[in-house]
Amino acid sequence: MRAESGKLKVNLTAHQSLMGYSLRSSFSIFHFPFFIFWVGVGGCAAPSAKVEPVYFPPPPASPHVVHLMSFNSLGDLTPARHSWVEFFRGVAPSPHVRTPAGVAFRDGCLYLCDIGFTVVHRWDLQAGQGAKFGVNSDPALLKPVDVAVDDAGTVYVADTGLAEVIAFDANGAVRRRFKPEDREDYRPVAVAVHGSRLYVADIASTTGHRIDVFSTGDGRLRGSFGGIGGESGRFFFPMGLAVARDGRVYVADRMNSRVQVFNALHEWVLSFGQPGDRYGDMGKPKRVAVGPDGVVFVADVDFAHVHLFDRQGRLLMLLGGPGEGPGSTPLPSGVAVAPTLPARLAALVPDDFQADYFLFVTNSVGDKRISLYAVGTAHRNE
Repeated sequence: MRAESGKLKVNLTAHQSLMGYSLRSSFSIFHFPFFIFWVGVGGCAAPSAKVEPVYFPPPPASPHVVHLMSFNSLGDLTPARHSWVEFFRGVAPSPHVRTPAGVAFRDGCLYLCDIGFTVVHRWDLQAGQGAKFGVNSDPALLKPVDVAVDDAGTVYVADTGLAEVIAFDANGAVRRRFKPEDREDYRPVAVAVHGSRLYVADIASTTGHRIDVFSTGDGRLRGSFGGIGGESGRFFFPMGLAVARDGRVYVADRMNSRVQVFNALHEWVLSFGQPGDRYGDMGKPKRVAVGPDGVVFVADVDFAHVHLFDRQGRLLMLLGGPGEGPGSTPLPSGVAVAPTLPARLAALVPDDFQADYFLFVTNSVGDKRISLYAVGTAHRNE
């Protein structure tokens, strides 16, 4: 799926069908031997059932996104592995989220900020193992709202309760803390990492509304850009950050109802979106992610949709919508791109759809609060 090639066309109809589903299971003492065997080989089985796919845009238009499933726990995605002691004690629940916020994906692992449990979850989707960052650390997390992961596996967490960004190593130990030395009033709400640069969005009332750039190596503040205002290059509550492969920085400028784009030198390039209720307008964009093909995904909490734009800022289509049905996005709070997924999850893609990559969207409300989508192209019937 390449926006420049014209495969993903602008479509101004983004309604979805709402199809409910349920999964029920039973267990008895007669199943116990098989259960023990299944646990021993956990990770070999696929998710037990497929839900009816929901396509975006819906037929008769040619779809480019399909909703695969919604979930709250690691066990919904893959058989979770636990120790024998946990199973015999009956204390081996599947890791789950309460109130998800920012989300990231790296090397087969899904990272989820959980404001409800005040932790960051790391779910290894291949191994079926879960871990928590910020539980017994010093400092412990208070309100983790966004997360980013670098190539070395360092996990950067924006915590508005602590008023700083905490970097954890792969084992959950605190490695570094990021905060400008001259700013007591600090409120980091978004993070993104690109090479040795850590980008942090600060919305502190007096000194913020800017993007800070730190060195991941020594934690020093290397510079800032932005400042409060409505002009090009300035922000009013920058709530989301993403950095593309070419170093372009995308900022979800919430109260200005737009996304602003900067080059690798942090020079303003363009803006797209504006207040309004027409296609291409935005309500309150909160998070942003960029696909490997340059498609920009913008989670809009006001409109309860995810907007898709091309590299030039032209609207391609809408994803999700209010409600509780499969594929809905009642209050999107995070968005992350996954280039590939384990085979058991990739198998959820319908046979008539070619997936180029995948998308995770978190929601602050709803029954199943995290949704998984495939992005690509539907096969045409000749």
